[in-house]
Amino acid sequence: MIGFNALLRREIRRFLIIWVQTILGPLTAAFIYELIFGYVFRNVSTGIEGVTYATFLVPGLIIMQVMINSFANTSSSLIQSKYNGNIVFLLMSPNSPALVILAYLVAAIVRGIVVAFAVFIGVCWFSSVMPYSFLISMFFLIIGAAICGGLGIIVGIVSVNFDQIAGFQSFIWTPLIYLSGIFYNVNSFAPLWRNLAYFDPILYIVEGFRYGFIGEATINLTFGTIYLLFLAVLINFIAYVLFKRGVKIKY
Repeated sequence: MIGFNALLRREIRRFLIIWVQTILGPLTAAFIYELIFGYVFRNVSTGIEGVTYATFLVPGLIIMQVMINSFANTSSSLIQSKYNGNIVFLLMSPNSPALVILAYLVAAIVRGIVVAFAVFIGVCWFSSVMPYSFLISMFFLIIGAAICGGLGIIVGIVSVNFDQIAGFQSFIWTPLIYLSGIFYNVNSFAPLWRNLAYFDPILYIVEGFRYGFIGEATINLTFGTIYLLFLAVLINFIAYVLFKRGVKIKY
């Protein structure tokens, strides 16, 4: 576990050193979103009785920044190691591939938790919302960070430069996040688009985390929880296999 702890400390220290970018940046972005959207759409119905738009938006903004930063933590770390050439030292270490993936994943979850608390402090005064269930909120936060962190590992492994990661973020990752009901109730969609939205795994992360705050959900969270657990295991298993085989790393 010495190697695991060393790699975990390095990854945590890496994002804490540049806290202006990794913590203050997400807080500022969420604050601006809440300031603009919360004010402009303050009279918009959320489809949930007794829940204002500002209250509806707070958990969505928090979990959005968690997912973005968990993905960025693993993908950027791996591509930087490949670009600088120091990933060879990681491959030469006695750490098993499973422990390496676990260290990256735990660091991504830690960053997600730190960002979540920072963003909550920054936007909670827009609304009096407090977690309805802290444990439920933390569960969906951790499972969301694990999925996004694992996906970041996969993208970091298969990408050969920063442009490929940026392309994935622009054309796949960002649309999935923004179409997941962060800013609106998906039940307001037309039937076709609503049914398509149900295939978006990010939707279940957002709705589960929001349920932990307001105690109301617009989708079946039992199915969503099973779906997310399966997806978390699958994504991180794929990341493990890719790293173990050294795809675009050893050769």
